[in-house]
Formats: sequence, C-alpha cells, structure tokens
Amino acid sequence: MYELVHRYAPQSPAGRTAIAIVGCLVGVPAFVLGLIGLGGNVAAGLLFLLLSTVTLGISGQLTRGVVRQANAAPASGPWDDRQVDDANETPIETLRRRYAEGEIDDEAFERHLDQLIETEELERPKAESERVLE
Repeated sequence: MYELVHRYAPQSPAGRTAIAIVGCLVGVPAFVLGLIGLGGNVAAGLLFLLLSTVTLGISGQLTRGVVRQANAAPASGPWDDRQVDDANETPIETLRRRYAEGEIDDEAFERHLDQLIETEELERPKAESERVLE
C-alpha cells in the first residue's frame, strides 16, 4: 500500500502533510459515525468504517513517507554552512558578500568600505602601542 499511495501523492513533504491532515479530518469523524451507525443501520455503519479505514490508512502512509523523507535528508543544510562562514568573515568580507548578493548598492558599499578602512586605521596604531607597552 505504501508504494501505491506514494505513486499518486505529491512529492513535496508539505503537500503530503496537507493531504494526511485532510485524511484525518475525514477519517476520524467517519470512524465515529461508523461506530454509531453499527448500533442502528449496520450497512451505513460498515460503509463509514470502511471509509475511515481507507482514509486513515492513507494518512498514516503519507505521514510515514514524510518521516522517511525527513530522516533521509542531510543532517546539515546549506544554511548551516553559511552561518559558520558568516561567523568567520571579517567585516570587509561581509560587506563584499552583501554587495555581491545585491543587498546594498554601489554608493552604500563605498560608504561602508570607507568607514571600515578608517576604523581599521584607527585601531592599528592602538594595537601597536599596546605591544610596545607589554
């Protein structure tokens, strides 16, 4: 049944999850109506129980597929690598990356670059004077 369900199900985990939720929203009330119907109209009760069994079975298989997809996914995504790279970047490298990605325009890039260069020039003599004192 797993292969049959996944042959016709959407490939995205979000689509499979949405169908599983709708299946549960149909299957659970159908199950309750089937149990109630068994006391009165047995044919209707069995029909609702059959409907609930099918929809809840499909929902379970879709959920199982989403869990398998999540387990098969790599432990770290591209966003993890970028976070590590961002932590190791110098301010100028960050500025260059933002400029290359189009986050800032030419004027802002030049302005920020000038500020960073001035800041580095101010810090450099201070660091050298601290070394002399040691």
